[in-house]
Amino acid sequence: MSSENREIPVCPEQQIITTSQGNLSFRTCGEGETIIFLHGILGSSKAWPFQFAAFAPNYRVVAWDAPGYVDSTLIPADIDAYEQMLHELVQTCGDKKVTLVGHSMGGTIASRYAARHPDRVKNLILSCTHPGYGAPATAPMSEKLEKRLQELAEIGREAYGRNRARDLLPFPDVPASVLDYAASIAAETNLEGLRRATRMLQLADNRPLLPQISMPTLILTGEKDGVVQPQLKADLLALVPYTQHIEMPGLGHAPYFQAPEYYNALLQEFVANK
Repeated sequence: MSSENREIPVCPEQQIITTSQGNLSFRTCGEGETIIFLHGILGSSKAWPFQFAAFAPNYRVVAWDAPGYVDSTLIPADIDAYEQMLHELVQTCGDKKVTLVGHSMGGTIASRYAARHPDRVKNLILSCTHPGYGAPATAPMSEKLEKRLQELAEIGREAYGRNRARDLLPFPDVPASVLDYAASIAAETNLEGLRRATRMLQLADNRPLLPQISMPTLILTGEKDGVVQPQLKADLLALVPYTQHIEMPGLGHAPYFQAPEYYNALLQEFVANK
C-alpha cells in the first residue's frame, strides 16, 4: 500500500425523498444532464467522491444509498422492489432521460431498470457487475454472507471494514487515505441491509431481460477483479447488446477508487459521445 496521502474530495450533503416504500437517501450536486451512480454491496452514496468532483461541473450528479443502506428504508429482498425504488428516484430528476452508472450490485439493478424503462435511460454503464446469481427461492442464505456476519461480530466494525476494503483494493499502490476511506464506508454497512441486498442478488436473474437493453451501453470489467465470478462476467457479455466493452488493465473491483482519473475518463468519453 502506498504511503501517499491522497486528498479525498468532499461529497455533497445527504438528502432524503419519500417513496412508496419509504425513505430514500442520496446525494446530488451540479447542473445539466443527470448521471445517477449506484454503488456496490459494500458502498454507499459516499463511494463516489472522485466522480462528484469530476462530473459536477458539467452534469447533475446523483448517487443513492441503496435500500437498507444509510438512511434508506429496508425493503424486501426482491430486485423488483429495488428497481421500483430506483424508478422513483429517476422520476424526481424530471422528464428527461438519465445516464445510469451501476457498479457491482448497482449494475444488476441498473441493467434490469434499463431493460424495463428504456424511455428513462439515455446511456447505461455497467461497471464490474453481473446478471444476478439466479438461485431458486428455496436456496439457503449465502454461506459467504454468514461467514462475513460472523467475522464482523468477532472483530468489530473497524477491522471488518478494513478487511473488506482490502478485498476491493488489493494492490500495493493504493494510497493509504483511499484505503482508509473505503474501509470507513464498509464499516458503516447496515447489517440487515447487507443481508437483504445479498439475498436479493442471490435470487435475482436478469438473463431473460438483458437482450432487451436498447440504449448505448458501456461494459467495464476489471482485469484483476476477483469479486465477479468469471461465468457471471461471461453471461453479462454474452447477453447484453453492448455498444462497447473495456477490460480495465490491472484494475480490481473498485476502479472508481483505484484509478479514478482513468475510470472517469472512460465514463466521460462514452457519455459525451452518445
